[in-house]
Amino acid sequence: MKFKKYLFLFILLLTVAATGKASPNDSISTRYTNGQFTTYCQLGISANDSITNEVVNLFVSQMCSDIKGLFKWGLKGMSLAREKDEIVYFDFKETRYNSKTGILKGIGDVIVPGVTTFNDLSVDTRLTLRNFSGGKREVRLDLASPNLFIRELRGSFYFTPKGNRKYGYLQLITNVRFAWFFDVFITQKTYKTVLEWRIRQVLKNIKEESDKRTKLM
Repeated sequence: MKFKKYLFLFILLLTVAATGKASPNDSISTRYTNGQFTTYCQLGISANDSITNEVVNLFVSQMCSDIKGLFKWGLKGMSLAREKDEIVYFDFKETRYNSKTGILKGIGDVIVPGVTTFNDLSVDTRLTLRNFSGGKREVRLDLASPNLFIRELRGSFYFTPKGNRKYGYLQLITNVRFAWFFDVFITQKTYKTVLEWRIRQVLKNIKEESDKRTKLM
């Protein structure tokens, strides 16, 4: 009887270990230096390269002009539309893109429950798109001007096609320095709860949409 019990526990532990083990292509880490958070996240992707490019194009297009459409897939599960969060609520309302200046304006509320609320906070970023040899792409956002929430921001998304390899790569590198209030409020531990998992989630959403469309080919 005891043998069966221990055997069951052993099998259970093996199952948990197997399901919890990350792909060797997947990683996320954050470094904190002199008030700046730098996060590097990577996911391996086996979807068709052309389809992944289409998904990336759709993400950029909707990010600029159809944020509600992006919430349905690209920003799903990220608690950015007033969904409850234990520490900070985000209510991301709209985006406006000026193709002449390259400025993408995001507007929304940031609520710290029981402490303060920033209504209609505007974040202006400069959108840059670059293509490299071999098909690698970059979508980059740089903060155009500091605001009540953020002093410095750079987010660089990269898609590296798989070509003849088994996997391609989705990568997101972010550098963030918060404004005075959030610089005190958001500790290294809080950062993981508030932002780090969202960085991974956006790559996961792009990967899942690309995988889904590849299966429909």
